[in-house]
Amino acid sequence: MARIGANVGTWYLSPNYHLPSGASVWIPSPIAYAADVTVTTNASDQQQMVFDATSWNMNNSSVNILATTAPPLQKMIFLRGGMAWSNAVQLNLGSSPLFTELQLSIMDNAATRGDAQGTIPVFRWASGPYSGVQTLNLVFKQPGRYTLGLMGINNNSTPDYSMFEMDIIADQGTQICRRSYKRACHSSS
Repeated sequence: MARIGANVGTWYLSPNYHLPSGASVWIPSPIAYAADVTVTTNASDQQQMVFDATSWNMNNSSVNILATTAPPLQKMIFLRGGMAWSNAVQLNLGSSPLFTELQLSIMDNAATRGDAQGTIPVFRWASGPYSGVQTLNLVFKQPGRYTLGLMGINNNSTPDYSMFEMDIIADQGTQICRRSYKRACHSSS
């Protein structure tokens, strides 16, 4: 499941996720992580689950938003995997130009020409404009490593395309990931 604010992304077979249409071109993405992730439980009626989500938020730093972070590390983020958890990722989309459309997909999907029609499966938000800080809510069926791309189409007269890459490590809660950025993940008891 993927949601931006209150808008749930619609399943869409995109002909332009990996190839700009017409005279449009790729530009560097203005999107960046804006704040640490907030994990909530999808079982809010269970006090232990609420406690576990609160503990996760207090014990885990999920993303390094410092501008001085090395560029390859700026795309890494630690989330909580499993259907019981919702991850609220704060993204700064910038202020100008506005995005008229956003599409989210697993990068592996876009590494090919697509299906027989040349389309890529995405979650799509076509009801822009989108700008400023937005919350992208993600739920992962299971823990694992995921690489997602959030593609944006801006509102220039000839729309430009950009893509923000998210290198996600979704943990099931048996690891305490990166309390500080000086230590690697280690098992907790």
